Amino acid sequence: MRGVDDPSYLNCSSTIQCGGLQNASYPFWGLNRASYCGLSEFELTCQDNATALVTIVNQAYRVLRIDNTSPSMTVARNDYWNTICPSNLINTTQDITSPFSYTTDTVANLTLYYGCPPSPIQITSSIASSQFHCTINGTYMMSYFVTKLSNGMTYGGVNLTDVMTYYKSCNTSMVLAASRSAVQEIELNSNNMTVVSAINKGFGLQWTADDKCNGCLGSGGQCGRNETSEDFVCYCRDKSYSSACSGM
Repeated sequence: MRGVDDPSYLNCSSTIQCGGLQNASYPFWGLNRASYCGLSEFELTCQDNATALVTIVNQAYRVLRIDNTSPSMTVARNDYWNTICPSNLINTTQDITSPFSYTTDTVANLTLYYGCPPSPIQITSSIASSQFHCTINGTYMMSYFVTKLSNGMTYGGVNLTDVMTYYKSCNTSMVLAASRSAVQEIELNSNNMTVVSAINKGFGLQWTADDKCNGCLGSGGQCGRNETSEDFVCYCRDKSYSSACSGM
């Protein structure tokens, strides 16, 4: 007769529910799942009981979807949700770091320039469709969004060098990741709403799956980690094992 299930096994058997994100499990932890149920970089919080967040390089991202088969997730900058005029301009100067990496086939850059001076007459009409205005921390800013520029090309009939020289005169630039298809929509229909929509759709991040987890799950266990050594742990009904449950 089997005794009471191991507490760590029971805790890691639970999944995270937050708004539209349901049943998040290893490598994620947080809320009702103890830290030993996931990898340290995969902590989830739940904003207003409705929005799952993950913090990467000190920046909060909304977790829109998780695909454990890839494994990958779709995330979006939380401070840019439904707006291109955030309360503060915080640039992600440090790139996404391990264990995460961009899903390179689907990610493109979207650059936002803030606090720009009046544009030179020769380029004004060419960049007018990408202009927007913000008031951030009480400061009114003329701003622009740009999807892609390549040296030597023309930009709306104007030499690219003139356009880039102007953008570099703006006070702040922000480089945001977006899906390639969403950026293409901006290029087809250049306005503020398509930019907001592109940011809200998010972009893909991937990581390398731990091969031991499938074996652990197949043996009836729950995947986790040793918080001291950071080694993989398989939490089973009787106790923990290094890779899979034994003789259950």
